[in-house]
Amino acid sequence: MKLNKTLVFLILILTGSVLFSQSRRSADKFVYNNKTKIFTYTGNSKLEDKDVTITSYLMKFFREEEVATFNTKVIILSKEDNTQIHSGFVKYNAKTKIAGITKNPILISEVNDLTIKSKYMKRDFNTPFAEALTNVKLKHINEEDKTLTEGFSDKMIYNVDTEIALLTGDPYLLKDKEDEIYGEVIEYNAKLDTANVIGDAIAYILQTNEMVDNGEDEGDNTLKTNYNVITADRFFMEQRSEENGNANMLYAYGDIKVMFHEENMILKGEYAIYNVDKEHMFIYDNPSIRIPDKSIVAFGEVIEYKKENGFKDIIFHNDVVLVNYADGVTLEGDLLHLDPDTKIATVSQNPYAYIENRQYKIESVSIQMFDSNEKIRANGDVKVYSKDLNSNSSWLIYYNNIKKIKLWGGRPLIDKDDSIITAREIIYDLDTEVIEGSIVSGQMPD
Repeated sequence: MKLNKTLVFLILILTGSVLFSQSRRSADKFVYNNKTKIFTYTGNSKLEDKDVTITSYLMKFFREEEVATFNTKVIILSKEDNTQIHSGFVKYNAKTKIAGITKNPILISEVNDLTIKSKYMKRDFNTPFAEALTNVKLKHINEEDKTLTEGFSDKMIYNVDTEIALLTGDPYLLKDKEDEIYGEVIEYNAKLDTANVIGDAIAYILQTNEMVDNGEDEGDNTLKTNYNVITADRFFMEQRSEENGNANMLYAYGDIKVMFHEENMILKGEYAIYNVDKEHMFIYDNPSIRIPDKSIVAFGEVIEYKKENGFKDIIFHNDVVLVNYADGVTLEGDLLHLDPDTKIATVSQNPYAYIENRQYKIESVSIQMFDSNEKIRANGDVKVYSKDLNSNSSWLIYYNNIKKIKLWGGRPLIDKDDSIITAREIIYDLDTEVIEGSIVSGQMPD
């Protein structure tokens, strides 16, 4: 009779505990300590309530506190969103529906192939938020094109409904183990594979990653790795659908600076669109470019950088001005192409060139500037103006090392100091003002 009373009492405790906590618990074996009011479950331990199911090898349930602890191979399954958290230890409050998770927790979302690892996690089942702290690492594989995104930070809040992760505490992203993106705050959307990078945004975009031969011996090679660096107030990154598949796009806002390592040049502006895969960039709002080792500065309404079939080109659109301070040369026009490797510049719409610090103005159909002693070449309907000189020809070359211009084609003509000279070829010395010509004819004043 006494045994029956004890059994009934135990059943009442179990039933009352389950009803009060609105959770069900089971295991291969359990022990209840009436003094401490603690249930100990071993072997396939399981706690299940309306929102969550937690399994482990060992579970302890503290009846008065309505708190359960789980040890060894713990799995938390959220019924609402089907995400799982695996770890070595969990403390779950059945009243507040909050779980504290330690010992290498890993959040797994099979819906979008995403995992989050950290030293500590907190999951509030009253909300869609999971919080990860210390040594946080996010890993996401895009289902469509299998691109890999990894995120690192000291703290991360992940919304399991929207699939948006907010990274703070020295956060950065790593795209396909190549491109690195840093900022004060990063908001990563795993559903759309987009990222908002806010505050002191920095992107390291891989430009070169190849083996370079250092000598004649076989295998004497070195890995050459260069990055283009983009800084701005804010980035937005997404995958844009194009004819040949998705393209990784980066949009930069604010005080933008783009540093091209191989070409040793710096682009600036306030808004940029960059197709990372095609290496195609547009910069707007007061854009400019500087090439420090060549003393070149250039401006335009829009600056475009593109790389196609191994060839690079920088295109300046509308109201273009390029100044070479070292050689005293200026180019102006509405369309200018600059080769970032050879530093050859070509103006082909309304082109003008100014030489000798704007003492001479050159008009033509197209004008080129070279990184050599043959500094300027003008092609087609060339005209040169200065205070006391005018000239016409089909072609012109300006040699900045010897300060001379050469005119030829279309019977070139020079009008200087009321003297008109024509010849098959004319060379004019800008320092001495001496005119040399071959097969010369002309008109001289009395």
